[in-house]
Amino acid sequence: MAVHRRTDVSRRPQSWNAVRSARDAYSGLLWVVSRTPSLKIGIVAGVVVVGLGLTLQLAPIQVAVLVLTASSLLAVETLNTGVEMLCDHVTPRPDPVVGRIKDVAAAATAFCEIGGLIVVLLVLGPAIFRWLTHQP
Repeated sequence: MAVHRRTDVSRRPQSWNAVRSARDAYSGLLWVVSRTPSLKIGIVAGVVVVGLGLTLQLAPIQVAVLVLTASSLLAVETLNTGVEMLCDHVTPRPDPVVGRIKDVAAAATAFCEIGGLIVVLLVLGPAIFRWLTHQP
């Protein structure tokens, strides 16, 4: 029985390299952020929300919750962008099934946005109310 070996040049080496892996991840991060307006908006919103939490002197765990919420939303938005890119690459012409797949991927982002808004209201709401009413 003959063994067929793959000779594709794009194949990754067998050994895992943490530095190369991190470099590739950050390269992808810079590439997608520079081309995706919703990610730019999300980064700005995340920085503003976390900055507000720090300014209002929230407990470290509350600020951590805000950071985790913002980073989760950005991660899901990035995955959504990847799904859309893959769909567009595989099926360049409009296709109702591919359109539905893209809508479902976008729904994941919507879930995170709704959950993120609830977290921000629960974490920042009381602190902003105290600050506005000058209560200790």
